[in-house]
Amino acid sequence: MSGNNHNVQQMAQANQSGPLSLTTTRRTIASTVAKITETLLPSDLVARMREGREWKHWISSLEPQLFDNLAEAPAEVKRHLFKQHITLVEIEAQAKCNRICTFCPNVIVDRRKNNILTDAELLDKVFTELGSIDYRQQIKFARYSEPLSNIPYLCERIKSARKLIPNAQLAIVTNTDYLKPGVLDRLREAGLDRIYMSLYLRRKEKWSLELAHAYSEKLAKRLGAQILTRSTTPASLRCMFAYDGIELLSACMNFEEYGTDRGSTIKQYTQQERLGPCREPFETFVIDYTGSVMPCCNLRSDFPQHQDFIVGDPSQPGTSIFDIYAGQLAAWRRSMIGFDSKGYPCATCRHRDVPDNLVAQIAAHTEKHLYKIGRKDIYKPPTGR
Repeated sequence: MSGNNHNVQQMAQANQSGPLSLTTTRRTIASTVAKITETLLPSDLVARMREGREWKHWISSLEPQLFDNLAEAPAEVKRHLFKQHITLVEIEAQAKCNRICTFCPNVIVDRRKNNILTDAELLDKVFTELGSIDYRQQIKFARYSEPLSNIPYLCERIKSARKLIPNAQLAIVTNTDYLKPGVLDRLREAGLDRIYMSLYLRRKEKWSLELAHAYSEKLAKRLGAQILTRSTTPASLRCMFAYDGIELLSACMNFEEYGTDRGSTIKQYTQQERLGPCREPFETFVIDYTGSVMPCCNLRSDFPQHQDFIVGDPSQPGTSIFDIYAGQLAAWRRSMIGFDSKGYPCATCRHRDVPDNLVAQIAAHTEKHLYKIGRKDIYKPPTGR
């Protein structure tokens, strides 16, 4: 428990150099006690406690302005809301993906021959706007494309983002088909910070932890990168790799157990309805290769059935990403903060849903906070699962 002793030592040192406020002292003591207590509890209970705290922290951060259409509000109000609440900007740099996977909507809309690039001028406009608020959260080149299918274009976009948003964390998601040591070097030189590497089994292979470890070892050998840590569950293996200058993270998932219905398009994941709040229209800002902004990562503008859900286009004159976030996305936030049944296309989406065993306490906390900020009118209680 050396880490806990360190916290106590910090308190003692602070008291020697000057008095701590009573609130700070209480918080430090509570944090230390919590960490000590967690070492004595079963790991699954600790995970549940931590997830509950994280949900409550997010609920407590919500401001009443998030639920009103503020498209006509002063620019600074809109900029504040975006900077305060968006933790991820997810962008497609281009359309092409070289794979078709059964758990992905690309099995419906085949992108293997779609070579359209996202307009560079549009992306630079978005990067400039993010730079204007000193955006310091993550920008991820991902969505339903394979970013490395056009490495030169991706590197140019990364360089531009690094120049215009120097303090943002830049990341990509890749299926690793094009990932080699030389490519890693180019991405590092362009200014990339992190790579999420998705490991997929062959079509007729049945997922197992043994096979997931084998795929991870094979990737480590190909990249010449040592695996530093491994984290397992019955349905997943996540690894961290050693590589100078870029954080490398891999995930090999059992998609018979893990997956979402992607806006009611993947029928194998539509077996259970969603009741909890959705954080996506609060925390993420999603831009397709078409330039369209979507309410979340599960909806896409190249699906005819999703086109009615497009909330904006920052390439339009006089329209900023802040206008879209504070404007049309507000209706999505109002509809997704309660614990009632959701309508199409969210009815059976379990992406980042509140776990069943946390619904009661998170619902009570949500009701209490919405009452506190004067928005109890939009609260919907749990209706059962």
